[in-house]
Amino acid sequence: MAFAIIPATGWADTAPCEKNFTVKDGLFDSKIYKTWQDLVALTQQMIFNRTYAYLVKDGWVINRTDKESGVISASQVEESTGGVGKVANLNILIENAGNYYGGLPSGRGVPGGFRVTMTFSIPSGLNAHEEMVRKNFCDILAEIKGGTYGANLK
Repeated sequence: MAFAIIPATGWADTAPCEKNFTVKDGLFDSKIYKTWQDLVALTQQMIFNRTYAYLVKDGWVINRTDKESGVISASQVEESTGGVGKVANLNILIENAGNYYGGLPSGRGVPGGFRVTMTFSIPSGLNAHEEMVRKNFCDILAEIKGGTYGANLK
């Protein structure tokens, strides 16, 4: 699966990403991987542009975006031997972190920050190793925070 081969990037602080990582079974034997991290000192537009650029350069197909609401939906198709591809979906939401406190919606969140939530779902029949997905999520968030993909995107 292509998600498992996202290149490793700089060694930024990934503790929040790793701590917030969860895995659960979805409908019809699918798996859903999720994490979130609050980012400060970046505007929502900067985070959106950096995220979009990273995904495009990494080969994701961008299905839908909404800059105003901070949503990017992307996918990758894994070809099977029968010629029928299965689609793995990645959804990213960028929202005001001030809406959260202790991981719960509230009015006392991280002032001036934005929460980036990433949800990756794979259908039954595809495999993604949990540790690799966690590492790739955190690598993406590290790049968004200040990596090379977003250095010139403001």
